[in-house]
Amino acid sequence: MRNFTMAHYRLLSRILCCFLISLFLLPEVQAFAGEEATAEEEPITIAIIPLEYRGDYRFSRINVGEQISALLTDYMVNQQVNFQLVERDRLNSILSEQNLIRSGVVDPSRAVDIGRLLGADALIFGTVTQFNLESTGRVRVRGIGVGGTRGRVGVTARMVNAESGVILGSVQGTGSATGASFDASLQNVSFRGAEFMESAIGRATYEAVDDLGANLVKAVSENADKVSRPAVREVRMGQIVQLLDNGVIINVGANDGVREKQQLQIARLMKVEGVDEEVRIPIGTIEIVSVQSSASVAIFIDGGDDVQVGDAVLFE
Repeated sequence: MRNFTMAHYRLLSRILCCFLISLFLLPEVQAFAGEEATAEEEPITIAIIPLEYRGDYRFSRINVGEQISALLTDYMVNQQVNFQLVERDRLNSILSEQNLIRSGVVDPSRAVDIGRLLGADALIFGTVTQFNLESTGRVRVRGIGVGGTRGRVGVTARMVNAESGVILGSVQGTGSATGASFDASLQNVSFRGAEFMESAIGRATYEAVDDLGANLVKAVSENADKVSRPAVREVRMGQIVQLLDNGVIINVGANDGVREKQQLQIARLMKVEGVDEEVRIPIGTIEIVSVQSSASVAIFIDGGDDVQVGDAVLFE
């Protein structure tokens, strides 16, 4: 065996020292990695409700509000921010099924109900306030006189907490561009089509959407911590106590959290062999039209032909 020299001793000391240092540092590295993993917040879910249209009536036939909503959704999807969007086909399907779109407009006062149905934490309601073309007169280009038009587009939007219905922020976007005219009498026009995109009103629309989208992303980032995600709630039950000509009286009211315009499901409870609890069979939907402390009056908005006294009314 070789003699254990001073050089060997120094080398062994260095190895031992490095080993001891690693023991102290390893827990800190692991703890830091764990903190970083848990620090990332769960993205909030946002639903962009079809915009209300209040622009030039000549363009009302091309569904301006819905098409700008789709462009805004595309803009938001491409942003690297901490939120996710409700898919448009699913959103439109639910809004239609639940009769939440009337005359092309969704009622913002129904924000809490809409948020619950869509599974959204926040809703974006908006309005197209300006959408028009105006003549800029004749101008000369290389000695040739040509006609010109200017398109102007204005859009406003507000972010609403889907749990409380409180407005968290309000933004706007504007666009203005000159160029080719656009035939207001056309139908089935796509805002993604080349003819529209190259027109003055089309370029103004995309400019307004970019402006609104940028402001909206900022508003979402600033207010994300104010969004209260809906807690898991136990479904409670009331009961139909009286049938009316086109509605019912139920034995729950303001004391139970029932409010006007709220939609509740009617269900028949059925005992099924092999199942411990009663099975709820949906048989209709009602909308509250009058609320007292311990009773409410509602009208049928779906079903109702087979409803009986004693049927259950489900609510949160």
